[in-house]
Amino acid sequence: MFFRFGSALVLIVLIALAGTSLEKQSLELRRAVSRQHYRLEALLQRHATLRMQAQHLGAPPRLVETLNQPTVQLGKPAQPPKSGKPARSRRRKSSPARQK
Repeated sequence: MFFRFGSALVLIVLIALAGTSLEKQSLELRRAVSRQHYRLEALLQRHATLRMQAQHLGAPPRLVETLNQPTVQLGKPAQPPKSGKPARSRRRKSSPARQK
């Protein structure tokens, strides 16, 4: 009789310890998931900030200036300077040695 009572008591204690260890493991996993969600939110915020900074730094300064001005005046585009040299033709003149 004492043997049955002792074994039942040991069994109850082992079940309680197993339940406690499972609950502890579950809480650790929940903390890990919570930490990952926090890191994800922080990384998304940093990504958005860096992307906005990259777009700002990648824009030409004239474009940023024109966007900041309330009105933009349009004018004629500048003409390229004319040089005194004649333009070269793409066709080669045949040399006299080749003509027979």
